[in-house]
Amino acid sequence: MKISAGLRKILFLLLFPLVLFCRKWTTLVYMAADNDLAQWADSDLVEMEAVGSTDDFAIIVQVDKPYIGARRLLIKKGGNSQIADLGITDMCNWQTLSDFLVWGITNYPADRYLVILWDHGTGWSLAPRRTFGNDWSGGSRLSISNGDFQKAVSTAYDYTGEKIDILAFDACLMQQTEVVYEVKNYVRMFLASQAVCPLQGFKYDGIFEVLRLDPGIDEFDLAEKIVEVNVEYYADIQPVTYSAIAAEKLTKLKQSGDDLFSSLLEGLPAAELMELRETVQTIPSMGLIPHPEDELVDFGDFINALHKTLKTSMSEALMNIYNDLIIVSDYRGSDFARTTGLTIWFPYRYLEFKQMYDYYKNLEWSNTLWVNFLNWFYGEDDINPTAVSLSAGKVGNNNDFSLSWSGSHDLAPVTYSIIETKEIDPIFEDLCEDSSKWNFDGFSLSSDNPYSGSYSFFSGNESNLKNSIETKEMISLNDYGLLTVYLSYNTEEKNDSLIIEFGNLKDVHYGVSEGWRKRTLILPAGSSRLKISYHTNGAMNKGGVYIDDVKIEELKYSCFIRNSLADTALYIFNKLKGEYYYMVRPEDRYGNTGNLSNSVGVSLKKFARPYSKPAPFRGSCDIILDYPDSLNPTVEIFSITGRLVKRFTPEMINNRTVHWNGKDMHNKEVGSGLYFVLLNSGSFKKLGKIARQR
Repeated sequence: MKISAGLRKILFLLLFPLVLFCRKWTTLVYMAADNDLAQWADSDLVEMEAVGSTDDFAIIVQVDKPYIGARRLLIKKGGNSQIADLGITDMCNWQTLSDFLVWGITNYPADRYLVILWDHGTGWSLAPRRTFGNDWSGGSRLSISNGDFQKAVSTAYDYTGEKIDILAFDACLMQQTEVVYEVKNYVRMFLASQAVCPLQGFKYDGIFEVLRLDPGIDEFDLAEKIVEVNVEYYADIQPVTYSAIAAEKLTKLKQSGDDLFSSLLEGLPAAELMELRETVQTIPSMGLIPHPEDELVDFGDFINALHKTLKTSMSEALMNIYNDLIIVSDYRGSDFARTTGLTIWFPYRYLEFKQMYDYYKNLEWSNTLWVNFLNWFYGEDDINPTAVSLSAGKVGNNNDFSLSWSGSHDLAPVTYSIIETKEIDPIFEDLCEDSSKWNFDGFSLSSDNPYSGSYSFFSGNESNLKNSIETKEMISLNDYGLLTVYLSYNTEEKNDSLIIEFGNLKDVHYGVSEGWRKRTLILPAGSSRLKISYHTNGAMNKGGVYIDDVKIEELKYSCFIRNSLADTALYIFNKLKGEYYYMVRPEDRYGNTGNLSNSVGVSLKKFARPYSKPAPFRGSCDIILDYPDSLNPTVEIFSITGRLVKRFTPEMINNRTVHWNGKDMHNKEVGSGLYFVLLNSGSFKKLGKIARQR
């Protein structure tokens, strides 16, 4: 469609003022003050009003205070004008934040956007403290680790198509790698404090005076000025840290870090590497005096120390990439002298790491190898790999098929063992509705927490316990067995333990199960009683242990056909005729075993071709045969040219196996090469191939 000259003139006149008077900056301040910070919101508004909006930049605030509700304000010099009264609003709901960003960017378009999130801040996790914001009316906090923060910022980007030029937190402890990584795709620059901030927060009159004097300032220079204004203001008041980083460059940091950490994970931590954690710059999550046991460390200081220790091209590359993403970093106070601009979670002890890992794994940053590096660094991994899901492929013409399974999740490298059995026979089962099959020593029958039915077995919950249950009858296994038991426990880590024992098997559990957990274990062959114990020390006690639905099955004619397999697939060729069941057990490098997979049945209707064990063989070998019970076959070995090398009569076959010493009919050693094995009984014939290496 063509536009007439007259219409073009009208459109130009309508759009010309927007082009001519387009503001340089819009600042959106999200003041979640429905809490004990309300009075500081008032003083910060006064600071903003000391400068106010101009034609070149707008200051838009959404402020929420106790009992008053939320209001949207246009900040002017000497005052403000109310744009909207939102009533009682949950400012820690991610949609509330997203709505404000979309509304502000849409209604106050500008060349660049500064967004300031104002409230308490404690970092990345939903656990008490580590969050952004605290809304008294809603009783909520805005979580980083469950994705709320990312959803708010990403949704605003999806609606507006605008990246935030500077996303700043006027809140404590928010300059964390994990927090920034959540929004790296939607934010150009991230500005915050690594440490606990003064209650007064940002120096808003100083910040907006910078914009008034130079509204065309770019995001790099403005970020430097904001850091400078805040650090200088608090120089004589308390120690502070402020920094701004290029959020978009975190992807390169992740890639470089993964390269380095992957190489480290191949070995074991050296002593000098372990010592770095003792001397690295730490960041206290409460107070202002760092201590080696703080869970937060300065990422740059650690990277620099790591490079001094390793002196490799990969450690140098990581250091250079880190330095490149720091736009500005400043501090006051000697306790923060080695801060470089970005904090990362690095708990002092493995137990602290383990207890918070379930929160941490929800973060985008947990998809990097940093968390694997931490687990490797502690060297105390006691978390079982997750169970896998097993499936079998279609059986081929040569009795061949594939087994494949999902990869187990674990922080350490995982290998897999595959067990094969011909029958699964239940030999013991108890729903734990009474104690008739057990000897109780300190345990009791409880109706408080059954997994199924009306009762479960309870361990007791006192100090210095050595309580146990043990089967009254011996349980005999001619082959491997499979134990299935349901456990619910809440114990002090390591000090209070649940122990499952059968023969030489010992399986230990502690910590918090978070409800009922199914545990499946391979039991060793032999006769023994199943014993489950609960031991406590003299210190604090938690909820104890519940046990329900105990079952033992014998895996008849079972064996492990593969151990320590790194792959998640196995190809089986020329398997003997019969019915088979397979299960997979994951195990990490620390010896922690996951539950067995589901069992998969494979039915082979054809007889297999003869084959040797071992294959290939050097000296002698066993030749495995597969044929109907009614036959008495002969076995003949031929050279590749068709010459008869050896013949075995039916009497020489033992348990469908013949032993060949590698010699021909004249008792001479045969050479290396390929040989044919013919299993022959009337119309039944099977031809196989074997190979000798000398």
